[in-house]
Amino acid sequence: MNKRLTYYSLAPLLILMIPLLFWSCTEGGQKTVTVNQSIATDTWWKANTTYILEGTVIVKDGATLHIEAGTLIKAMPGEARNISMLVISKGGKIEAKGTAQQPIVFTALDDNISSVNDTSMLKASKQGLWGGIIMLGDAPISTELEDEETFYTGLNPNAKTSYYGGANPNHNGGVMEYVSIRHGGSYVGTGSESNGLTLCGVGEQTTIDNIEIFGNQDDGMEIFGGTVHPSNVLVVSAGDDGIDISQGYTGSLKNALVVLGENSDSGLELEPGAGPDAGSFTLSNIHLMGHENNPEQVILTVAENSQGSIDGLYVRGFSPEAKIKTAAEAFKLQHLIILQQEEIANLPEMIEGAGAQAISFGDHLEDPIDFGWTRWAK
Repeated sequence: MNKRLTYYSLAPLLILMIPLLFWSCTEGGQKTVTVNQSIATDTWWKANTTYILEGTVIVKDGATLHIEAGTLIKAMPGEARNISMLVISKGGKIEAKGTAQQPIVFTALDDNISSVNDTSMLKASKQGLWGGIIMLGDAPISTELEDEETFYTGLNPNAKTSYYGGANPNHNGGVMEYVSIRHGGSYVGTGSESNGLTLCGVGEQTTIDNIEIFGNQDDGMEIFGGTVHPSNVLVVSAGDDGIDISQGYTGSLKNALVVLGENSDSGLELEPGAGPDAGSFTLSNIHLMGHENNPEQVILTVAENSQGSIDGLYVRGFSPEAKIKTAAEAFKLQHLIILQQEEIANLPEMIEGAGAQAISFGDHLEDPIDFGWTRWAK
């Protein structure tokens, strides 16, 4: 669901913050640095330091934020104009290269962990404790007003750093590998929440691989247009949709697991572009795990005029009343497998809508995706 943010003027706060942009202390041998200003030059965050986000931290055009494997980043609580989140603006980059042994972890200040491999006591139900991560690029998008670019609602509409979209499918916003994003989705002033990871007009030269989004209050990952190709994505207990796609996305998503909590709304929500270009995306090897105690959960929603395909959708754990809702006759879903009690059931009555004839069932399961490095697995 395309829930967006609302902008509030930050000018008075920024004036007060000018004398104190970064501050640090040392606790138990691990240094702590609070970051409360935009990043305008190349910057390195090291694993021997815990970084605290205070407010909206923007990586500006021409700057690259390098984050070392094993780095822990926490975010201050806050809502609306006090929300803490990280924004990679158009022309900015992030180089966050974690490993399976030393992932990079973004979490809430309330999380008890002091290193990335500590055992957290915060459950997935602890949501909305900070804002999440937004990446803005200049790859093509499709909006109702047919603008080549638009600002992300919730950021300053008068600031260049708030805009995304363009004519560059090869946009490169950097690398995010083995990154865990936990307990995000703060309210931002209009009854809406932020996503765990939001990709807006992000291009195909960007690497998004081995990402965990754990306990986010709104969508786990939302993609607004662009051509990026995320892979190996795990979403656990998102409050709304596990993964949401819209605005004419033309990339591919490979290997994803969405684990719904009892109060999650749906596994996937797929929408076309709002302008003349609907976009055509490809999803493959997608695993959805529902919560059988919530018969209102939707497995998959495909909106009218959506174009593209899913090759390999594996559905388990949902109530028999759960539905696949597809209104898009041109959207193909191949090799759908629905399991009930861990046995292949493939129930046609769980599918409804005009696009049902474009769905074909499969008869064998693919190997499960290895997410052993994640908070969820541990």
